[in-house]
Amino acid sequence: MKKTDKLVQLLNSHIEDKDILEVACGGAEFSISASTMAKSVSCIDLDDSRLNELINHTDIKFQIMDASKMDYPDDSFDTIVIYNAFYHIQSQWEDIARECSRVLRKDGKICIASTWKLDIGLMKEYFGNDVKWEDEFLIVMM
Repeated sequence: MKKTDKLVQLLNSHIEDKDILEVACGGAEFSISASTMAKSVSCIDLDDSRLNELINHTDIKFQIMDASKMDYPDDSFDTIVIYNAFYHIQSQWEDIARECSRVLRKDGKICIASTWKLDIGLMKEYFGNDVKWEDEFLIVMM
């Protein structure tokens, strides 16, 4: 089982039949795994060079977009996931967090999850006791 499939299982109640956004998606591995359970999946990144896998996944909506200035309307998503990408976005975290909160629905959740060593140290530094190990993932739910 792929790591992203395991993460989708861990986050099941926040994924199943929900509108999902993956921020800083890279190769969109999480989005691909989540698409089997989610109502809809959108993913954004500044670069589409790693997105060859999405060719076969027409149910996933990809856009090149700056996460600190999203084009989505307010209250668009139930769950926003940042997977193995915090290192890449941490310098803009305050702006990205503000935008994520804007496009997130009232009872929605932002999940930052990682198995990547560079993310783990930064996540502990930024979020302190709010980070929790679940299986092999360090996770922050907001």
